[in-house]
Amino acid sequence: MKRKGDFGDKADESRIDVDKPLWNQDTYLGRWMHYNFITDCRTILVPKNKLWEAKKLCEDYKARKEPEGLQRKDIIYAKKLRDSAFHPDNGEFMHVIGRMSFQLPASVALTTAMLTFYKSAFSVITCQLVNQGFNAFVNYTNRNAMSDDPQDTDIIQQAFILATAASCAAALGFRKLFAGRGTLFARFVPFCAVAVGNMINLPIMRQREITRGIPIFAKNGEEVYIMKTQVAAVKGISECILTRIIMAAPGMLMVPVITQRMQSYRFYKLRPWITVPVEIGLCILW
Repeated sequence: MKRKGDFGDKADESRIDVDKPLWNQDTYLGRWMHYNFITDCRTILVPKNKLWEAKKLCEDYKARKEPEGLQRKDIIYAKKLRDSAFHPDNGEFMHVIGRMSFQLPASVALTTAMLTFYKSAFSVITCQLVNQGFNAFVNYTNRNAMSDDPQDTDIIQQAFILATAASCAAALGFRKLFAGRGTLFARFVPFCAVAVGNMINLPIMRQREITRGIPIFAKNGEEVYIMKTQVAAVKGISECILTRIIMAAPGMLMVPVITQRMQSYRFYKLRPWITVPVEIGLCILW
């Protein structure tokens, strides 16, 4: 006799835990698969009501109240939608711009803009304002919500202003430093500004985690945390900064080299407009 919630003829133990990753997080491949799962940019096109329905389905599934005949692929897809759109700590619905699944289209657009509009101080400042504004919003959206405090609104505003001002100053400083060293060096300015901006933006936006610490849980998955520690917060934020810089490096350093090389060919000289499409394609690749 089949029980409610079974997937076809599979035993009850085949049920998935919708609150845990589907892959082993002790391995790099498992973490990569999980990150790829929750950052699928196609999920940003899903209507809001469908996302809420997915969350409810996951909750019903946990309570063993899911609809009859629910297939494994359906609950996995519902988990993907829920994990991509709702904060893992407090379950809040996240604005689409702040979701990790929005990173690919946003990063491609911002990187292309920074690599294309670099010749004037105004364009550099504008690009950095938009880029750091976006980064600040993403950092806040994906913060450790267990450290939240209702009185932190002013801190968030101050952090955004300081981080944006610092990144713009870094961009102008590197622009002046590389002045007269050729077009290629000038096109490295965006990467330098992004690297400095990340080193300033992320710690400021998530300073509450550093000052108050973040909860540490036992590996067995107990819901009650053992303690709060500032060391883990500093370690996590530092690794996040380093990762973001490394992830940005291939696209922001190699794309200028490739497009600079293209300029020596007659095909490019007859079609200078091809630079932007090529940069977009290379940014997507990296």
